[in-house]
Amino acid sequence: MKITPKEKTPRSATSTRVYEDLAIDAAFRERLEASAKNIQALGRRSTEQTFELGDELARAAALLTEEGTLYKWIDQRCGLKARSARNYMSVFRNLDAYRDDLVDLSVGSTVLFALSSATPEQIKTAINFADDNGRLQVADVKAILSNGGESDSKAGRNDPSRMGGVVGLKALIALKTREGLKAFLAHVATICQIILAELAKKRVIKEGLAKQIQDLARVARLELESLALFVDPQFDSSYGARSTSFPLTSEWAVVNDTLHKLGSVDTWPKSGAMRGWLEAEVLPVLDWTISKERKPVWPLAHAAVEAPAALEQDDADDVDVVASADLDVGLAEPEYEVEASDTAPASTGPEGQPGSLTQASIGRITTFREGPKARQYVAEAPPLETEEFDDGSADEEFDDHSGEPETVIAPSVMA
Repeated sequence: MKITPKEKTPRSATSTRVYEDLAIDAAFRERLEASAKNIQALGRRSTEQTFELGDELARAAALLTEEGTLYKWIDQRCGLKARSARNYMSVFRNLDAYRDDLVDLSVGSTVLFALSSATPEQIKTAINFADDNGRLQVADVKAILSNGGESDSKAGRNDPSRMGGVVGLKALIALKTREGLKAFLAHVATICQIILAELAKKRVIKEGLAKQIQDLARVARLELESLALFVDPQFDSSYGARSTSFPLTSEWAVVNDTLHKLGSVDTWPKSGAMRGWLEAEVLPVLDWTISKERKPVWPLAHAAVEAPAALEQDDADDVDVVASADLDVGLAEPEYEVEASDTAPASTGPEGQPGSLTQASIGRITTFREGPKARQYVAEAPPLETEEFDDGSADEEFDDHSGEPETVIAPSVMA
């Protein structure tokens, strides 16, 4: 049958011609054609499909031992170039022992290509990194490959601390991200375990818990800021260089604030409210922080994000102010100046907007206030006369100057 350019060549005729042109043994054609159809049927290159494709190509390679014939067949029957075919076969041959772990982590085909040349130790390191971080990128694999499995001289050249330029800087950043994130997650997980152990007890001992997690929370907060925040380009000579801050209404701002409070026992609630605070606020926030879910659900109400710090309100009720009208001293009623309570804004501008301190610090400066105090004032009185007087009784008038006004000091009003 004569085939015109407009007519479509049947697949069977095309495949037959390929096998004839490549002089492939007829005994292999059926198995090779089955592999070709399986490869063509594979759709989107998921992790599992990457291994399946490599498996099919490896089977074909076992039949077509001559590389020239193999890659021509792959090109004409499978639509893959030689380089791609080698990558898929390398993934199957070198990573099949770790297939289940890599599929569970949904590692992409490009990352698998980069990882296929790694040693078993490096592959395990990459899997642990992906497990800790929820993802694995080509840059992470390259950083792992550059840190081991080489001769001393080559390893020295690839040591990130000795590499210059942008390449060396990127390697250092990848190293810090990998190891720093791992340390941060471990510290937060340890804090959670300590809190859970304390909640299992009949009573939450505030002082004992503080000794266990206070310093660790400070370290975790610094690690979080070091990993996630930039340096503020607006240098302030009064404060020096400092990090930027998370957006005040973001969940990560609440995480940072929670670690800040855990690092300062003075900001914790009273002992009676500790259990509720730990169960309802602290643990949910920390669990969200170290969650390995792709999009973990924020556990607190949105209002808690906008105003995360309201834990010291109980301190505002600690001082009882005694009215001066109850003091029978025969003097004018003194005035008492009362400081703002802990629940008052640190510094506010017009219409409740943040004041200059809050704006300048981008919400980073936390001001701790004491509870309200009643300040003592001394009533104004005439100067004492120089004549001697009998000090035998505090209530006795002067012998020779009974007409002089008595000096009276307003009793102290204890806070």
